[in-house]
Amino acid sequence: MDWIRLTKSGKDLKGLKGGLIEVTEEELKKHKKEDCWICIRGFVYNVSPYMEYHPGGEDELMRAAGADGTDLFNEVHRWVNYESMLKECLVGRMAVKPKLWILY
Repeated sequence: MDWIRLTKSGKDLKGLKGGLIEVTEEELKKHKKEDCWICIRGFVYNVSPYMEYHPGGEDELMRAAGADGTDLFNEVHRWVNYESMLKECLVGRMAVKPKLWILY
């Protein structure tokens, strides 16, 4: 219940002081501890505020810090409605890399 109270407090849990952003892989890799960002299914969340509330503890979240944690999340929490739980921590979407076409 403390997590729900915090998400409804109006605090800036995503840490952006504004709207959503498009996140590159390079940017995601920069956010590991103080502002731990994790990508799940193409969406990036700042899970730092959630660390103390996560049942598995900080160490479990740190396994996906600064990276795509989709596979790890699916292994452990496939049934969890993370979109609702972490909506106030949503930083943005992962940037899509353009495909290079080589013409011969």
